[in-house]
This record gives sequence, C-alpha cells and structure tokens, in this order.
Amino acid sequence: MPFELIDPEGLEAPVGYAHVAKITGGTLVHVAGQAPFDDQGKVVGSGDFVAQFTQVMRNLKTAILAVGGRPNQYAVLTIYVTNLEAYWNNKKPLGAAYREVFGKYFPAITLVEVKRLYNSECMIEISGVAVID
Repeated sequence: MPFELIDPEGLEAPVGYAHVAKITGGTLVHVAGQAPFDDQGKVVGSGDFVAQFTQVMRNLKTAILAVGGRPNQYAVLTIYVTNLEAYWNNKKPLGAAYREVFGKYFPAITLVEVKRLYNSECMIEISGVAVID
C-alpha cells in the first residue's frame, strides 16, 4: 500500500475513519477532521465554542506529532463550523488557542460553515494536510 493509516494515542478511538494517512516513502500527510473529542471519545466543552476549538487545536498537534511532524508543517487546514457568528465573536480567544499550537504560522486555511457535524454536540472540526521534511 502506498500509504499508512495511523491512529495516535491521545486521540479518541476512530470508528469508520483513520486520524492520519501518511504517504509511505513520502512526506505528504493527511489528517482527518479533528473534532473536540478527548482520548476517551467524549466531547470537550459542550456548548462552548472556544473550549471546543482549543481541544481541536490539541488534537491537530497530537496527530502531527504522532507521525514525526510539527504543527508548522501543516500546509492546509480546512475548518468546519456550525456557527460562523460564534467563530467571529470569539476571534481573540480563538487566536490565543491557535497560537498556543501554531505560533505565528498560518498555512492555507479554508473556513466553511456547515449545518451540522457528525456529532451534534460538536461545533467545530478541522482537517489538514501536512508536508513533513
């Protein structure tokens, strides 16, 4: 197989997907949409957009570290939110949570408002593509 599927410790056990797809012999890594789940699969911060965003940032970091990468090696992030207004109204605390993981590194980012995510308690999910040197 030209790629390896990886489910790192520290993230919830996936059902029907893998957290990370790493190109074998290559450097391209796809990280599945990370929702605000703890390592037991429980939603963190139910109803709290900032708490959920913070957990998602931690999950993105956990996923990339598991394959030998660093957060500043994400080339693309796609952010899905169920409430765009909540995103805009919390830009300052969201920025602080983002910088805790990424510093002042900003990859190509797409922000999309969706009607609902897989788990109805989740307000945000972020997927990514990274290039590991």
